Amino acid sequence: MHEFSAACSIVETALQAARQHNAIKVTAVNIEVGEFTFLVPEQLEFNFEIAGKDTILEGAQLNISKVRGVLKCHDCGFEGVSEQDPSLPPQIAVFAPLKCPKCGGSSTEIVGGKEFFITNIEAEIGSSE
Repeated sequence: MHEFSAACSIVETALQAARQHNAIKVTAVNIEVGEFTFLVPEQLEFNFEIAGKDTILEGAQLNISKVRGVLKCHDCGFEGVSEQDPSLPPQIAVFAPLKCPKCGGSSTEIVGGKEFFITNIEAEIGSSE
């Protein structure tokens, strides 16, 4: 259940940025999440709501943009988007060994899709009076 710790990290970072910009209310937090972080968006949203409760993030929307996983094959040189094995159930396929979609080899390296960061925060700024 690493979604809770990820949600807490999002809230902590967003609160820090909001304070630095004199925000009085955060309305949305936009993030990018790579396929190979194995974070489940629905669970991340749920935990974000819990972690943001009783803060200026309470009620804020968490907008998640998924980033596809990219593999590099050491056998044939392929570098591109990973593909899940259609013969496996989706819940298992994502955790299965990552085979090259070009040659079927298993000597692959993950070169993309491990991203997890806030792209921007939408907030209401207090007056400077």
